[in-house]
This record gives sequence, C-alpha cells and structure tokens, in this order.
Amino acid sequence: MREIYYLITTVILFLVTGCSNPGRENRNEFKTEQLYKGSSKRGTYLCYLKISPDNKVIFTYATPGNGVYGEHSGSIKALNDSTFHVSCKLTFGQFACKAFSLDSLNILIDPPALIDKKAILVQYENEELMKNRKMNKSGVAFAFDPNLFNEYTPATILTDHTHPITGEALRIKANFGSGYDFVRGDQLDFDMVISGDSLYTIGDDSSFQMGHFQLKKQAK
Repeated sequence: MREIYYLITTVILFLVTGCSNPGRENRNEFKTEQLYKGSSKRGTYLCYLKISPDNKVIFTYATPGNGVYGEHSGSIKALNDSTFHVSCKLTFGQFACKAFSLDSLNILIDPPALIDKKAILVQYENEELMKNRKMNKSGVAFAFDPNLFNEYTPATILTDHTHPITGEALRIKANFGSGYDFVRGDQLDFDMVISGDSLYTIGDDSSFQMGHFQLKKQAK
C-alpha cells in the first residue's frame, strides 16, 4: 500500500507542476525579431510594431504629415497560443494643438530634455528658414512672415529626432493656426492576435489614439 501511496503522490505532483507551468509567462515567445507594418482600421494612421526576441516591443503611429506622431516601448506577453498583451509607454510623442497666438508658431516641449530645441528649424514652402526664433522654458517659438506662412501655405518643422524603426528624421507639416506639443509618458495597454503573417488588435479601443489597427509581417 505504501508503494501505491508514493506512486499516486508522485503522479499528482507531476500533474500539478505540469499544469501550472510557472515559467511560461517569462519564456521567450519570439525566437527572432519580427516587424509588422500597416494602417489603423480608420485608415488615418501608419503603424509599425517591432517585436524583439527578448519580448520587448516598439510601437509607432503617425498621421500623414506627422501632425500626430507617437513612439511607445514596452513588453509583450502571451495570453494563449495566438493572443498577446502589449504594455508600453509613450517615449516620444508629437501632437498638434490649437495655436496660442496667430503671430508665431509655438512648439511646447515637456520634459525640456525630450528634444534639442536648438536643432528645431521651420522651413517655408520656398525652402527658406524662419529666422526669428525665441527659446524659453516651455519650448521654442518662431515669428514668421505671413506672406510665406498662412492659412493657404503650410510650412515644415525640421528636427533631428529619428524614427526608431525606419531611421527617418522627423518632419512635421505645420499648419497656420496650430501649435505643436512634444511630450512623453502616457501608458498604453492592448491585446492583439497574431495569425500567420497578420497582426490585429482586439477588445475595447477607447484607449487607442489611433483606434484598432491591422498590420502585415514585413520580409527582412
């Protein structure tokens, strides 16, 4: 009887250990780097999502002209064989807002170290640069020639910040009557499904800047 008791105990312990599988959450779900690219379902945002073998992610989104632009970094965790949870934080964002005044183009930067104010330039459509630049604790402001920048003629904000996936320098189409806000810090969590070469978000999209999106795996 004692031998049977020990045998049953061993089997129960084996089953409990096997079912709990405590190492599953921390294992590497991805053996190689994966890159996905596509658009939000609203069709407004271009999105990239890069997954590293250490279960780290970089997620970016942008509207045409980068009037809205965000970079998030964080981690990914498997919920089951095809569903994953991503938890990430905004490391760099740019969001257009209403202008504070109509006689200057204002760019707010919070925190101040997020981007080098001295490296920010604004270019008219004729490729001349706005020359009257004033820096302060909040950011930088450019006085402009209303004949060259107005409701009919946009300008371009030039920066030395580069996209973490494409390596392209950030250029922003600046519209008259708008201000621009460089920020970081917001938390973003979402669930997604990876099926074949497709990736798409599921669940509530109320926390999404861009709404739900569907991406395609990119060839290396």
